[in-house]
Amino acid sequence: MQCVVSGLVMGSGDVIRELRYREEARRIRRAEADWDFINSLPPRVRSAVVLFIETGDLRLAQRLSGLNLEDLVDILRRARVWIT
Repeated sequence: MQCVVSGLVMGSGDVIRELRYREEARRIRRAEADWDFINSLPPRVRSAVVLFIETGDLRLAQRLSGLNLEDLVDILRRARVWIT
C-alpha cells in the first residue's frame, strides 16, 4: 500500500517513520525553546514562532510574521528553536 505525504509516494512503513520524525522534531523544538523570550515577542511574531514550533513550516511562519526570512530565522535562533 502506498501513501502520498508532502507530495512524495511512500510505503506505509515510510509514512510511519516520517510521522515519528516529525513528532520528535516537534518535541525537541518545544522542549528547547526559550518560552520567556517567545512570550515577550509582539503577538504576530509570537504566533508565527509558535506555528513554526508546532508545524516546522518555516515559509508559512515567515508569511504570518510579516518579517523577511532572515529576520525570522534570527528570532528563531534567539528563541533557541531547533531549525531543520
